[in-house]
Amino acid sequence: MLSPKWQRRIRCAALLVATIPAPMGTRLFAAERPARDLTPCQALVSGYLARAPLMRRTNESIVRMLDARHYGQAAEALRSAVSRYPNAWAGNVLGDLYSAGLGVPRSAADAFRWYLWSAHRGDRFAQREVADAYLDGEGTQRNEAAAAYWFRIGIAPFQIARMYYSLSETYAGGRLAPANESKAGYYRDRGLTELRALAKEPNGEADYYLGLAYEHGAGVPRDRPKAVAYLCRAAALQYPAAIGAIRHLQGRGPSQ
Repeated sequence: MLSPKWQRRIRCAALLVATIPAPMGTRLFAAERPARDLTPCQALVSGYLARAPLMRRTNESIVRMLDARHYGQAAEALRSAVSRYPNAWAGNVLGDLYSAGLGVPRSAADAFRWYLWSAHRGDRFAQREVADAYLDGEGTQRNEAAAAYWFRIGIAPFQIARMYYSLSETYAGGRLAPANESKAGYYRDRGLTELRALAKEPNGEADYYLGLAYEHGAGVPRDRPKAVAYLCRAAALQYPAAIGAIRHLQGRGPSQ
């Protein structure tokens, strides 16, 4: 039986291709007709799905090693995993081992190196570790600008999307406050403006939310080409939910 800590880690692994509800209040559904304009990112999707079963088995095996406290064996398996494919989850866990000195010599510098490697490959947990490291000068030189950048990448998009969507729905439906369509529109527009600003940086999560907005017409006119463009960018930045969204646009569920 895996410990709760490592059960949470394996559920958050970047390889798990799952159907993820749209965070802006709309349910991600299969398109009315399969999309025909996904050629630019078809190779990305196919490659990701081809790797996913092996990555999943590998990561589950590593979790069992960690749960049994075979940290040295796990560290070797993690190094092997990251040498074969861009397994961001494995890199982040390797950073955890160096940070705690489990199975490897304790090294803040090596922990930071692996966190940064995974952060560039889309792991949100690693992105937050990198932000903290830059803020505290742990394993790297203190750099407040870099810390702010990684906090924006790893934390801001979800919080912004959730906050502004909730406010717009509150005013649109008259829940907890008198109905006010002007305020509802303001908060919808504000959320999209913030997400577009974040998407100017390599931010897969912001691209994903914008792709959903254009696919569903949430605060913007429905625009399939723009939706596809944003989702393909998110997929290229290793954001797993974008893979599920693209497969829905193809008229296929994640398990098909």
